[in-house]
Amino acid sequence: AAFSTGNIPGTNINATQLPDVPVTQIKYEEESFDFGVADEGTVVKHLFKFTNTGSEPLIISNAKGSCGCTVPTWPKQPVPPGGNAEISVEFDTKGKPGRQTKSVTVTANTMPTDTHLEITGEVRSKDQPVSKGGK
Repeated sequence: AAFSTGNIPGTNINATQLPDVPVTQIKYEEESFDFGVADEGTVVKHLFKFTNTGSEPLIISNAKGSCGCTVPTWPKQPVPPGGNAEISVEFDTKGKPGRQTKSVTVTANTMPTDTHLEITGEVRSKDQPVSKGGK
């Protein structure tokens, strides 16, 4: 074989880690947002601002909502050390009456690779006043 034996990076470790990319840190202004009460059928939007507090460019490879109703948009360009950027999260309340907690998993060259953002609140049903229990 053309490579030396010993510790071979990239074998049997967290598969979401980006290959050969230095690790940095992400610091969110807030990791969770409570939208209060929204009427069913509205789209709740929130910007999660963050800073790259590490010494390497921050590269977000993916951001994924906990369900199809939660859609994140994130910067595709690397965020330089000390730089600020934001992740926009849209939560579509259609068909989601009651208390809601939705999360977004952000995958980046951070340690750990996955960090989490959360949107919570109460969705008021179109048909009836807010019920204490969900469907």
